[in-house]
Amino acid sequence: MTPKLPLPTEELAIGFVNTVAWRLRSPTEERLDSPETLLVWLEQNDLLSGGERRRMARGWTTRPRDATAVYETALRLREAIYELLLSLTKRKRPAAAALKYFGDFVSHPPSTSRLQWQHGRLTWCGKTAPRNAHDLLQPIAWSAAELLTGSRAVRIKQCQDDRGCGWLFIDESRLQNRRWCSMGDCGNVAKARRHRHRTRPRGA
Repeated sequence: MTPKLPLPTEELAIGFVNTVAWRLRSPTEERLDSPETLLVWLEQNDLLSGGERRRMARGWTTRPRDATAVYETALRLREAIYELLLSLTKRKRPAAAALKYFGDFVSHPPSTSRLQWQHGRLTWCGKTAPRNAHDLLQPIAWSAAELLTGSRAVRIKQCQDDRGCGWLFIDESRLQNRRWCSMGDCGNVAKARRHRHRTRPRGA
């Protein structure tokens, strides 16, 4: 059965970081709970074709150490990106370990991934089948690098839902006053809670 994952978001690095739900409460919710689920997410975000995903999944059944190595690298990269993005929202220096790991990852020699025009849009494709974690994950690292150092860095925010959502988002609103990752989810919950508080009888 194909794992149920969030739909792709407008920013690859943000979508990758948000594969952990409820970051501000314990326990968090891991949406990439296996190497196979990671492959599904990569396919959903146009970093793997369906055929490449199936070939890698079959190969991993006989090479579980390869699967574990790629999976652990992906999670470590994700948490490094989260730490760096979060440091921007708080205007504070990030942990040195996260900064070094991410910098080393981004500066790794070019992978097999190439930017190509397909079906009327640009997508990341491999000239050959992906061979290692860097081949699979470098487009995510490049997305994060552009976001961390670009003009939108000051617009990165963390959802203020008091249930502990913790998802990151880019505030593109004109007044820069967006508070929630999604108005249709956390925003509506917060509005409903405020409404109940205002209409609750005194002393209730």
